[in-house]
Formats: sequence, C-alpha cells, structure tokens
Amino acid sequence: MSDPYLARVRDAAITVVDASPEDNTPSDVYEIAVFGISVLIRRRDQWGPATDVPYVHIEDHNGGPGLLLVEVNNTGEHEHPRPATHGVIA
Repeated sequence: MSDPYLARVRDAAITVVDASPEDNTPSDVYEIAVFGISVLIRRRDQWGPATDVPYVHIEDHNGGPGLLLVEVNNTGEHEHPRPATHGVIA
C-alpha cells in the first residue's frame, strides 16, 4: 500500500488512502477533516445481499458538551449530542 495522499483546501484537510482488498477495503478511502469533524467515505465490498455499498462515518473530535446536526438525503436534520467530558449527555 502506498502512503496516504494529503491535500489542504482552506481550513480542510483531505486524505486519500489506496484501496486494500486484503483488509476488506475494496475502494480508496477518503477522509475530510474540518471544524473538528472528520468524515470518512469509502465503499464496502458487501453489506447483506448488496455489493459495492457506500459507507460514511462521521466523528466529532470537538471537546466538551455540544451538538452535531446530520442530514442524509434531505430527510431532515438529526441531533447527535456530544457527551460532556464525564460521559454525561449535554
């Protein structure tokens, strides 16, 4: 596997890692990091009966209590509270 490719665009960092079928990663992996949020996008080889399925993972790296709003396919925003430092939901 080759080294990841890193590009910076304004406040964002975009990292691309080559596919690794031996690690069950059939597509390149793209990570976009900005505002303390990272979004990982790749394809999964198989998920249930479907093949070549898009996979998106969002992680909030901001500390302390807060809120992450996520919308998928124009279905409305969904709230994801960020836990406080002691595991208490804000």
